[in-house]
Amino acid sequence: MKSLIHSTLIFFMAVMLLQSCTKVSEPFYTVQVVAADTNTRTILLEDYTGHTCVNCAPAAKSANSLQELYKGRVFVIGVHAGSFAKPDLVHYAPYLTADYRCATGNEWYSNSVFNIDQNPKGMVNRRPYGGKTSFVPSEWSNAIQAALKLPREAYMSVTNTYDSQSKTLSSKVDTKFLIGYASPVNLCVCIVEDSIYGGQENSVAGDSIPIIKNFRFMHILRGSINGTYGEQIAASPAANAIVSKTYSFDFNTKTWVPGHCSVIAFISDAATSEVLHVAKSPVVKP
Repeated sequence: MKSLIHSTLIFFMAVMLLQSCTKVSEPFYTVQVVAADTNTRTILLEDYTGHTCVNCAPAAKSANSLQELYKGRVFVIGVHAGSFAKPDLVHYAPYLTADYRCATGNEWYSNSVFNIDQNPKGMVNRRPYGGKTSFVPSEWSNAIQAALKLPREAYMSVTNTYDSQSKTLSSKVDTKFLIGYASPVNLCVCIVEDSIYGGQENSVAGDSIPIIKNFRFMHILRGSINGTYGEQIAASPAANAIVSKTYSFDFNTKTWVPGHCSVIAFISDAATSEVLHVAKSPVVKP
């Protein structure tokens, strides 16, 4: 009898686990410890920064804090672009000689619609807030809260397969639209890298003024796999439409550390550039 009861309990527990798994139809945030609200959008926070910008270190820390606060719902890209991102071979050498810029970031920085006219500055889903598309770090939190209140329009997943022998990446991005969307939608797939150490000018009292010699740069934009603004994946997607795209990338020509890199993908309105959803996954599985 005890054996029968034990077997029955195991059976029902298995059924319950299977039912739980079927409810989670998007295993996109499996590494997070904070449950995501599936009724809200995910957020792309772009931090336009530079290592000779004295106010960019605290801005980067603010971006990191917001990503941690809204874990699984806010994803940061650190875009090194503009005059403050240029290598400085004169002041504090050799701490400011690195170049973290890339073609994609430079083009985003130069986009007149984004109006990135200073560092640090950022965008939240490339969506206007307070009448501006880009704004200073003190406004990021409120802009994120406003964006999170919008209804979710899509699910996304990023599935990466990395071959350590050939140093090649295959990245599959799946998008499911929850509602019909009247305008064309673009998909942009980027690579970011974490844990890069270097010099960062600084203005925070008590924080190794005037330069942090071993600053930890996170989510540095390395570039886009499928073009500066991505590619159109749907002209006017219907509700429940699913689009799958697969991309390959060769790390052999790069000095980047694959284990520190992630693929971050986002869909956006092709006309307005407003980001509708974001997903991220490490290149190498932890």
